[in-house]
Amino acid sequence: MDPLVLRNGLIYFIILAASLCLRAFAQAWMANRLGDRTPAMEGRLTLNPVPHVDLLGTIVLPLISIFYLQPALDRASLRFFLGWAAPVPINPHNFKNPRTGVLLTQFAGTGFSILLSFVAAVAAGLCLRLHNPDPVEIFGVIIIINCSLMVFDCLPLPPLPGGVLLRHLGFMSEETFVHIARWSGLVMLILINVPAVAKVISFLVGVATIPFSIVMQLVAL
Repeated sequence: MDPLVLRNGLIYFIILAASLCLRAFAQAWMANRLGDRTPAMEGRLTLNPVPHVDLLGTIVLPLISIFYLQPALDRASLRFFLGWAAPVPINPHNFKNPRTGVLLTQFAGTGFSILLSFVAAVAAGLCLRLHNPDPVEIFGVIIIINCSLMVFDCLPLPPLPGGVLLRHLGFMSEETFVHIARWSGLVMLILINVPAVAKVISFLVGVATIPFSIVMQLVAL
C-alpha cells in the first residue's frame, strides 16, 4: 500500500473514531447532568473510547470506506463519514422533563461537534498566525468530519437526532420511528451513493464549515 494512502487513511480513521467516541461521551454527560445515571452505571460516562466503540460503525465500516476510497486530506468523501458509536443507554423517566431531556441528550453530540470544530478552527488560525501551516490540514479534517456529523445529525431519519426531534414534535409515531430505525443504516448507505443526494449533503457540509472558516481567518489576522 502507498505510504501516503496509509498515512491519510489512518489520520481520517483516528479523527473520526475519536470524534464519534467524544460525541458519545457528551451524550452520556448530558444525560447524567439532567438526572439520568443510566449511562454512568453502564460505564459510558468516561473519556475512555473502548466502551463507546461499536465494532461495525466505529471500526469496520470506516476502515473499509477509508481504504477503499483512499481519501486525500483536502478532499472529503461522504461515504467515509457514515460511522457511529455504540448507542448511549438512557432512561427518559429519570429526566425531570422526559421530552426535553431526550432531545438535549441526543443533540449533545451535535453540540460537541460544534465545540470540536470551533477549537480546531482557532488552533488552525493560530498556526497560520504563527506561520506554521503544517498542522492546518489536520485541523481542517477535524472541522470537515464534525461538520459532516452535524449535518447527518439533523437529517429527519430515525434514530438520528433529527428523527428523534420529529418523533417528539408529533410528526412520527413511536411505532414508525422504531420500524424506520431498523433500516435506516441501509437507507443511508443507499442514499449517499445517489449522486443528487450526495451533492445536496456535500453542499450542506460546505455551508456548515463556513462559520469555522471565518473563525480561522479572524484568528489568523
